[in-house]
Amino acid sequence: MSHRWYFVIAAATATVILALLAVYLLKGETPEGVLEGSGQVRGTEVTVAFKLAGKVEKLLIQEGQAVSKGDLIATISSKEIEARVEQATAEAEAARSRLKEIQATIAETDTSLGLAEVSIKLAKEDSFHRIHQARAAFERSEAEVRDAQSLLEQAKNDYERYRQLMVKDLISKQQFEESETRFKGARASLDAAKKAREEARAAMERAEALSLEVSVKEKEYDKLRDERRRRLAVYDSMKNQLDAAVAGVKEMQAILRDTSIYASVDGTVINKLVEKGELVAQGTPLATLVDLSDIYARVYIPEKEIGKVRLGNPARIYSDAFPGRPFGATVIEISQKAEFTPKEVHMKEERTKLVFGVKVKIDDPKGYLKLGMPVDVKIKWKGDVPW
Repeated sequence: MSHRWYFVIAAATATVILALLAVYLLKGETPEGVLEGSGQVRGTEVTVAFKLAGKVEKLLIQEGQAVSKGDLIATISSKEIEARVEQATAEAEAARSRLKEIQATIAETDTSLGLAEVSIKLAKEDSFHRIHQARAAFERSEAEVRDAQSLLEQAKNDYERYRQLMVKDLISKQQFEESETRFKGARASLDAAKKAREEARAAMERAEALSLEVSVKEKEYDKLRDERRRRLAVYDSMKNQLDAAVAGVKEMQAILRDTSIYASVDGTVINKLVEKGELVAQGTPLATLVDLSDIYARVYIPEKEIGKVRLGNPARIYSDAFPGRPFGATVIEISQKAEFTPKEVHMKEERTKLVFGVKVKIDDPKGYLKLGMPVDVKIKWKGDVPW
């Protein structure tokens, strides 16, 4: 072989060695204090679903569209539910009207009870005074009768004595006639006193009859009070009916609100799962949303290294789409259960070894990284080493 071929072979060998050295220098070794893994960019996915069955009337989203929490994204048919809301509202209004009517009758009964109470009080006072006055008058009339009887007996005795003296001519005729006049007057006074006593007795009986009138008024009052209790029971029943009707309205309104579907989070639509006009069942998924401002990557750390990782450790994310531009990250979750390395993750260590999943939150406010991007992750577990 000529010297020329030795020179060519030597030059080629040097070139390969330099190339391998360049690759090694460019790649660099991971320093002690930093762990390395691979994963994909992910986000917290939220599936929005229909609460009711029906026909999709409006569909206001497309895949890739950004939505804000509370944005209307779809509606389903609601005419039947609207009719049921109107019916429930009408039933509630009818129950409210009936309740007002019974309230009015209770108010009338309360007024009647108040008047009856006053009437009973006045009747009792009047009866008491009349009975008291009538009894006093009757007692006075009895005393007058007793006095008149006493005077009559005295006048009668005088008259009999004067009559005997008259027969014996011991007194004058005039004296006898005077005694006779006194006797007749006393008898007339007794008759008048007895008549007055009977009138006083009748007045007392009439006054006592007023107490019966009070009793009648009290019975009428008791009837009104019983009627009020009955109406209150009706009121309670109607109040329960109204409460049930109002609850029915609220329930139907809630169901009606469920015919409109709103975004539950701020995010981006990554999957639209139905189309306008489609008939859907209750619980059918509508779309999948993900918040691109809150993305993360999950990497897997070998069992022998996981003890070095702590929550809050800083991390860096590297993507082929942005060479030379690492993104900041933080460890926010460490799995408490070991598993075999997932098939889609490539690691330098043997795949049969157990690993622990570590979740790192990515700081990418401008949204450069996209879901599904493969990334390399470096986690610094020693604070004084370079990346």
